[in-house]
Amino acid sequence: MSEKLFFSPATAIDLHHRLEMIPSSISTFIPAHVSLFFSPFLSPDPLKSGSTGAGLTLSDGMTFTASSSQESVLSINGSQVTMDAATMIFNSIPSPIHVDAKTNLPLGSGFGLSGAVALGVASSAQSFFNLPISSKEIVQMAHSSDVSAGTGLGDVMSQSAAGAPIRIAPGGPGYGLLDTIPETARIEYLSFDSIDTSSILSGDLSKLQSIGSLSLESFLQKPSLDSLFDIGYKFATKTNFMTPAISEIINLVMDYGGKASMAMLGETVISLENGLSDAGYKPNICEIYSPPQPPFDIT
Repeated sequence: MSEKLFFSPATAIDLHHRLEMIPSSISTFIPAHVSLFFSPFLSPDPLKSGSTGAGLTLSDGMTFTASSSQESVLSINGSQVTMDAATMIFNSIPSPIHVDAKTNLPLGSGFGLSGAVALGVASSAQSFFNLPISSKEIVQMAHSSDVSAGTGLGDVMSQSAAGAPIRIAPGGPGYGLLDTIPETARIEYLSFDSIDTSSILSGDLSKLQSIGSLSLESFLQKPSLDSLFDIGYKFATKTNFMTPAISEIINLVMDYGGKASMAMLGETVISLENGLSDAGYKPNICEIYSPPQPPFDIT
């Protein structure tokens, strides 16, 4: 992605004329996103790259606070970190900014936090500097950065929509196509370890594409939260992503009559309603993130 894709030199000059109007800080919330099945599609153009599939956005996520800075810095829970997607966005905005992210969720465990960071940094910069870019351009910037960094393919689009998004066509705004399951529910989850998304996305994707495409075809025949978890479980089994520990927990939840599956891609069990609790676990509890309007208008 070009470092100056969204901003011309004139934009930078105009920004300096407006510095006195900038607030001391501004906060933005981005929901976590858990994909239960997916099929990756890669293109030389990051906006055309993406994934099909379905998942859930969660009321647990990341809260971003932007403030003035002499250099662009990203911190997560108070510790300075470097993430390629965030760096790409920092390099494309006309003035430095400090973005501090707060979350109770673990990185690399299937919650789409790299996408949340990309979307949170881009959105924070737009709001903080009152930059002349649209919601659609914010999501394009975040999606392109996450794809180019090799850390995600569909989380940004799903997080921009909220609810329980279905990714029908791959790509960022202008290429990707979304629908939504019109349901909301309590969600429970347990996380154990991380999975390196980039190592999977850089390998042979043909088998994954085939299983994911068949999963979406089956799901679209009767889309619902129940079938999302059922098809997600089958997907995790067929792709061999499921670890023995995850399989044991999911099978116990199912023995108690619940619905559960594995977060893609992370060693995380996610269950519908009280699935994990009924099976005797003490999970984290949240709900599907369903604001009155989508967080970003990408039409």
